[in-house]
Amino acid sequence: MEECTLLNVSRCPYTWVRNFLGIAKPGASEATQLRVTVRRGDDETVNVALPARSARWLVDLIPADVIQKIRDEQIPLDAIQDDLARSDKLVPHRIFELIEPDRAVTVWLE
Repeated sequence: MEECTLLNVSRCPYTWVRNFLGIAKPGASEATQLRVTVRRGDDETVNVALPARSARWLVDLIPADVIQKIRDEQIPLDAIQDDLARSDKLVPHRIFELIEPDRAVTVWLE
């Protein structure tokens, strides 16, 4: 099985919720874009900017193989999706980064 690491999203539900709730601080600016980059080696093969509201249906935007790898890491992707969908205000923060031997996928709000 290919080894991969998911950063900035904790496996511990308590830590994840604490970090997620800490993101939406009063007075924080609102995100305008959902950003996605994919790097293969030294090459950036994908660099996409979508409206921030696209994060509300994040699971539909992520390729199926990446979703499976995120779930294999026991990351609460569905909970992340639900929280983003229910958020009154989307604020800039890194959603996740998936690092594999042949690519790195980064998803964030800015």
